[in-house]
Amino acid sequence: MSICRSLLLAMFAGALYGQLTQIDLRLQSRDVDFSGASATKPLRLGTGLPSTCGLGEMYYRLDATAGMNVYGCTATNSWTLEQGPPAASMASQLGDFAVTWTSATTLAIGANCSTTTPCLVRFGALVYSFGSGATATISAGSGLALVYVSSAGVLTVGSNVTASCNSGCVALSGVTAFPVDAIPVFTWSATNGTWDASGGADQRAFLSSKSVTAGTGITATEISGKTQLSADTTVIGLRVAAPATSSAACTAGSWATDGSFFYLCTSTNVWGRAALSTF
Repeated sequence: MSICRSLLLAMFAGALYGQLTQIDLRLQSRDVDFSGASATKPLRLGTGLPSTCGLGEMYYRLDATAGMNVYGCTATNSWTLEQGPPAASMASQLGDFAVTWTSATTLAIGANCSTTTPCLVRFGALVYSFGSGATATISAGSGLALVYVSSAGVLTVGSNVTASCNSGCVALSGVTAFPVDAIPVFTWSATNGTWDASGGADQRAFLSSKSVTAGTGITATEISGKTQLSADTTVIGLRVAAPATSSAACTAGSWATDGSFFYLCTSTNVWGRAALSTF
């Protein structure tokens, strides 16, 4: 009887031990492949960032902007964003320069632009910094509003509806297309004096470029973010006012006419002329 009792106790203990045994995949497996699993969640997740972490730990933040959710513990109790644009550069330049619907009559533009994380727009070598956002308010009309930054660095809401801006932007009427020298931001549709709740379309571009190459007789100069094209006077003679004397100031190649004579500057400050006649 005691033998049977001992055997039962041993079997029960073995079963209990088996239920409590945990497998260490790091040491007790080889070439683990989870590609066929119905779900895998290798990261801890939640809202906000935990106050403590160990070096190498990863975390998925549920309340972060899409594409900027994954953080890594790069030092004890210190989290660093491991994907998406750097928090203080591209996130501020592009990701935060957005337009959102806040009410039937109000749009928020660049709500996350601040002095510490400004929204930046570049024209050539010139960069404009926006340390605050703006709001656009509609009072009447149906149509499309175009939000853009002008080449003068002004945040603008152009439209064919009745709209106004606070101090952060300028409203222009009669605008039906983005100006060729502007940076597009957003478009937003309106119906009967209200902004459509789902009427926004993101027109921002992470990368863009326009190359201007000077050809024969043309020079290209960058001035305040704009490319200025000019005639190369060493190749192309410029028309100027008719000279009063043959020694009037001039650059070789310049020419003029007064209806009676054709004048040509043959060398610096030296003019020649020929009478005009019919033939």
